[in-house]
Amino acid sequence: MEIGLNTDFWREYQTVEEMEESLRMIAAAGFTHIHWCYEWDSDYIYAESEMRQIREWMDKYHLREKSLHATHGRGAKKGLHARKDYLSPIENNRLAGVDLIKNRVELVHALGGSEIVLHMYLPYEDFQNVPGAKEDFYTRACKSLDDLMPFCLEKGVRICLENLFEAPAEMQIEQFGMLFDRYPAEFLGLCLDTGHANLVWGNAFITELAERFGDRLYSIHMHDNKGWGKEPGCGDAHMVPGDGNIDWKSLMAVLRKTAYQAPWVLELSKPEGEDPESYLHRAYKAAEWMVSL
Repeated sequence: MEIGLNTDFWREYQTVEEMEESLRMIAAAGFTHIHWCYEWDSDYIYAESEMRQIREWMDKYHLREKSLHATHGRGAKKGLHARKDYLSPIENNRLAGVDLIKNRVELVHALGGSEIVLHMYLPYEDFQNVPGAKEDFYTRACKSLDDLMPFCLEKGVRICLENLFEAPAEMQIEQFGMLFDRYPAEFLGLCLDTGHANLVWGNAFITELAERFGDRLYSIHMHDNKGWGKEPGCGDAHMVPGDGNIDWKSLMAVLRKTAYQAPWVLELSKPEGEDPESYLHRAYKAAEWMVSL
């Protein structure tokens, strides 16, 4: 069975030894693919030598690349601007953000994958309160996507925009609809994040995204949570499927009708105190159960 897992399931490693060990553990648990997730929100630039190194590790442990979590750049303090941000209103920093994403396109291409996942945070309060804010935002976003499209098509890499929980569902549906109408499927698709969707409208939003944009669903982050609350498992908990309140049977029935193709990819976060090898074994068994639905 083809199942993928995010490389940072335990933590955001920084050393060479720890990164290789994470791949060894993923393979030993039975996973066939990885979702390279290190530096998913940083402005780190990978050297070509590092790309070769990661590919050598993958070959060593017989792992394949399904997807890679690209980065919008390191977050900035409120009212200030990040140095690399493809949505920046400052042109030089916007261009630097485009170059940062191109670096991730080169990385996933070197690892044998064909898609990157990208966050596009919507400043929805500005949309509601500042005249012209929505038009300005999408002008910048489309300018960066226009810059990226020739490079991505040349490399054979698709950008998949991820649904988030920081903006209302209606605005995200509008976002995906507008951008998918503007850009071809070879370049732009959807990454369905089940846990994020569950925090917005619950199972209804997961189903809405899968049914409305199923022909653009090329990437997936499968994880569970218990919605919003204060008890363990609430919030963006990235739990093993079945540990939260997502209706996986209904979800898998909907996903079967979309463009998505295996491997199924889990994006998990190991709880404190749980043995990593036992946790990976449990996660793989849960994935087998989920796919059997």
